[in-house]
Amino acid sequence: MKRSHWLILALVIPLALAVVLLTACGDQSSVDGTPTAAPTALPTPSPTPTPLPEGATTAARIRARGTLRVGVRYDLMPFGYITAGGEVAGFGVDVGRELAQRWLDDPEAVQFEQVRSDTAIEHLQAGDVDLVVTALIHSQDREALADFSLPFFIDGHALLVRSADAAALSHLEGLQGRTVGVLAWEDAADALRGVTPFTLTFQVYDRFDGAVAALERGEVDAVAELRRRLFWGQHLYPDTAIVNQYTSASVGFVFVQNDPHFADLVNLTFQELLADGTYAALYSRWFSEYPPPVERWPGTEMLTLADAPVVASVPDTISAIQSRGRLVVAMPTDRSPFAYVDGTGAPVGYEVNLVQRMARRWLGDGTAIEFITTTLPLGREMVRAGQADILLGGLRHTRELELELDFGLTTYWAGEGLLVWAGTPVTDLLDLGGQPVAVVESSLEVLQQAMQDVGAPLTVMPQPTVESAIRLLEGGYAVAVVGDRADLLGPAYATPGMGVLPLRLVHVPVALGLPPGDSAFRDLVNLTLQAMKAEGELDALYFTWFDDAPPALESWPGNPYRLLRLEVAQASEG
Repeated sequence: MKRSHWLILALVIPLALAVVLLTACGDQSSVDGTPTAAPTALPTPSPTPTPLPEGATTAARIRARGTLRVGVRYDLMPFGYITAGGEVAGFGVDVGRELAQRWLDDPEAVQFEQVRSDTAIEHLQAGDVDLVVTALIHSQDREALADFSLPFFIDGHALLVRSADAAALSHLEGLQGRTVGVLAWEDAADALRGVTPFTLTFQVYDRFDGAVAALERGEVDAVAELRRRLFWGQHLYPDTAIVNQYTSASVGFVFVQNDPHFADLVNLTFQELLADGTYAALYSRWFSEYPPPVERWPGTEMLTLADAPVVASVPDTISAIQSRGRLVVAMPTDRSPFAYVDGTGAPVGYEVNLVQRMARRWLGDGTAIEFITTTLPLGREMVRAGQADILLGGLRHTRELELELDFGLTTYWAGEGLLVWAGTPVTDLLDLGGQPVAVVESSLEVLQQAMQDVGAPLTVMPQPTVESAIRLLEGGYAVAVVGDRADLLGPAYATPGMGVLPLRLVHVPVALGLPPGDSAFRDLVNLTLQAMKAEGELDALYFTWFDDAPPALESWPGNPYRLLRLEVAQASEG
């Protein structure tokens, strides 16, 4: 063999052996030469998600699926609509993405489902959506079907007019001698008749777009309809303005009943949106106006999806009241004028009178109440444990207490106020400039901000308690005491010559404390307050205890979905 051939073999043989070895390793041939399949890495088994039980909380379902489902309208600009590019957009969509960001750390972790006003709550109850964000009016009959947040929008009847006529029609009196377009199947005409002292001329249309077209042609001078539709009218005829809203109805976020964690999550997140300016920015973007005032709850407490229980347990307070035939009310003894005991040991106060009137409506007897005197902290525990139905005592609706209790509608506005001697020249903040003021330490920051806003100098004497601050006023060392009105009213009532000015530096809601998560009982309380307000009874009671204007309740149109009178179990004989 030639030398060159040996050289070739010397190179090829090792290469061939290497190929064989590599092939053997790759094919994993068996001993008899039959190739076998190469082993593959065994997949790591994914944990099987634990199925949620029937009745799982909304937050637990969102947490399990990793997405939020929001019901929106697809045909109601600017609440929700389909863009020319086929995308869903609107206020409700932006809110949904904001909630997904805050709850799931991803603004895209949200699915939008189309709902109508007449089917939205059905989708909610069926679990198709977790939350509804659209122009669904908070009516008294809808209280039977779902829970609502504080209002993010105030709907109601208003007028769509040509921009050139906006100034002339800025008051309803400007409609005299003019023609108003209305829809044949809506009640805008009847509502408008109820607020005008003169005879109106109406032109009736079968379609809203037809009424707007008539406005553009000059056949009518205004179109009367709900504001949520008038926004669409502005889209159809841009050279228009919305003026003179003459009815009012609250619109809130809608969620399922008897789910206390999710209710708190929605409500406290809404408070966060208010506090950091996100709500105002979104509202102004879509409605081109300032948002309506929404009550603020002091504090910084917040919840997350991770805090949610898998299932929720809620009490049945109404059944307990019916079974025993009376209310059980926890109250402190020293929270004048809200709840306290007089010289004979009898319960008295604004809120005492309020629940007595409720007992008369519910049970036919205003004395069918067992009052249990306690402290506010112990009273909160009693309500949570089902040992009391209601807690009195001028309870401030804060974020902290929202995590412990439910609250009725606001029946008083607390917040930092001024305690002064009668006849004092101090009537507002400017009068405090440069003068010594005793301020309770917990109210110092509020006072400093308020004085900064009005540009007045401030001389303060911080005090740890209301009592120590009042001693400075009594001794002539201070011209006023600044503290929470709910704490100042009692000493003012008890000391001749002292009074609390109507001025409030901030507004803090005060309401009855209720068992957490019991939607039916909260409905009963709030529907009763709505009835008392409509009949004038609530305002009359307020004026017997206070000398300022009573709070305006949220406006829920319609009639209560349930009878306010409770059927009481009859005691067995023998």
